[in-house]
Amino acid sequence: MTPTPTPTPTQTQTQTRTSTSRTPNRAGRSALVALTAAGLLLTLAGGAARAVHAAEGPAPLTVTAKLVEVPTQFPPDDLYDYAYVMRYQVIGGPMDKQSILVAHYKPRQPRSKITDAMKAQVSGKLRSFKVGDTHKLVLSPELKKIWKGALVDEFASTDRKSIRYWALSADPA
Repeated sequence: MTPTPTPTPTQTQTQTRTSTSRTPNRAGRSALVALTAAGLLLTLAGGAARAVHAAEGPAPLTVTAKLVEVPTQFPPDDLYDYAYVMRYQVIGGPMDKQSILVAHYKPRQPRSKITDAMKAQVSGKLRSFKVGDTHKLVLSPELKKIWKGALVDEFASTDRKSIRYWALSADPA
């Protein structure tokens, strides 16, 4: 029979130190729980903020653009409420020289004279639309969410892929 070796003092100290460092004391556990809870709350708050931002939709886009095409005459305003799609050429900024399609609500009326239910979605100082004029536009890519009524879009037969922007605001540039 072989005798069992007696542990040396250094082995005993190492085992003791190792075992105490693996099991946190009560204060350490409380701090760990508090940090975990704080991290969870921050994660949930960040997710809620992202969800609110996503519900608001994309941020409006502001561009300066030249009106290059009004395909037909505007329909009379007394027949029905409608939005009319026009082609613009962007001047400057990240979309420079791009062609965009923009829907304007009741384009026969100055923007400031619109007083019906669409007042919240239409603003600006523009009085009329004339090819060649330059406008400062605030646009939303969510035309279908904003406008559910008639849309006069002469470009639909030749261009179904381009985004139709809704003009939230139109001002002379």
